[in-house]
Amino acid sequence: MRLCVAAMLVVAAGFGAVCVGQTAGDTAGASSTTQPAAGGVTSPLGKTPAKQGNDKDGLYPKPLIVPLEWEFKIELGELRPIAMQLPDKNTVQVFWYLRYTVTNKSHDDHIFVPEFVLYTDTGQVIRSGKKTPGTVFDKIMKLYNDPLMKAPSAMTGKLLQGQDNAKSSVAIWPDFDPNAGQISIFVAGLSGETKSIALPSPITVVQTDWRGRAKTVTKDRLLLVKTLDLQYDIPGEKSARRFLTPRLVKKRWVMR
Repeated sequence: MRLCVAAMLVVAAGFGAVCVGQTAGDTAGASSTTQPAAGGVTSPLGKTPAKQGNDKDGLYPKPLIVPLEWEFKIELGELRPIAMQLPDKNTVQVFWYLRYTVTNKSHDDHIFVPEFVLYTDTGQVIRSGKKTPGTVFDKIMKLYNDPLMKAPSAMTGKLLQGQDNAKSSVAIWPDFDPNAGQISIFVAGLSGETKSIALPSPITVVQTDWRGRAKTVTKDRLLLVKTLDLQYDIPGEKSARRFLTPRLVKKRWVMR
């Protein structure tokens, strides 16, 4: 795992989302699990993920309006719930899934390492794929009768150029905090654009070397990566959530 990825994962777990800036193309209307924290999630940059989007003073790095690095095209389905009883459970469990298709329209082949992280406005952080048995994916694939849908674990690898080489899959999460009224999903692995920034103060993180051994290091800089930010409103009552579809209210690129 690259150093920058390791640092981002630790920051996400210990400090919350590092989500900074936005592009002129913002649109409206369009993992492990941590417990909710009082006061919401904050970052080393001193703001919650939601407030970092309102960067009126232009303090945070923003993605380039005209990309200079490679970038994958992603097409998204609706964020939907699915309820099922797992073989080893006595109760019905709710999961959430987001179908997507990714296409490489650049001039070179690139490695695709998808990462979907869900944040609630109550401070919960859930990485897709955690605590989601393979039977959940099997049910989703049968639901859409799509034999070309790849399992999430099969998506990592070289993405060849062209529409004919597009790949489709689904990101899956266990149910999130029923008190959440808004969520953000950050999708990484779609762009080669990065930005190195100095942290307000050094932080200590644990990272894994190429041998898989953990070591503690102190960092005074953070490498941000161009990431897609999807923001949803969660409508309705808690009891009816499993029958509702969240509403996408904003879709934008950020440096995170």
